[in-house]
Amino acid sequence: MSEEHHIGKHVLRFEQEDLLLMEFHGDVEPGEMAAMYRVHDARLLALGRIFVLADVRGAAGMARVAKGEGIGRPKPLPPHVVAVVGAPFSLQVVIELLARATTLLTGGATTLRFFRTMADARAYLDECRRSWKPSSPQRA
Repeated sequence: MSEEHHIGKHVLRFEQEDLLLMEFHGDVEPGEMAAMYRVHDARLLALGRIFVLADVRGAAGMARVAKGEGIGRPKPLPPHVVAVVGAPFSLQVVIELLARATTLLTGGATTLRFFRTMADARAYLDECRRSWKPSSPQRA
């Protein structure tokens, strides 16, 4: 399975039904992060799980407006796992802040890890996928 979305210079590709590769190239411009969230959240809500491999080695920066584009995401979002490759420390701080904001705004839990290599990140996500235990259905 390979479903691909182009958002600005960035590419989002579902390598498997629940495995999303996000490749960042250059700056994240206004509107682009919101579009990426829509693709991500639609699959997460449909499946109840998603594993994200975010390759930020080609990323340059993020417009201030883009950092706030997580407002209005669906609530609650199911838990999800994100492995980030190639983030320098300054970008790791921004990504951590966005993950915390997502948790606060959506009630969902994001498991976030940083890696130097794609191989290490893929191995981590493979293990997460093998050991995933679905959450119990919420009772009304």
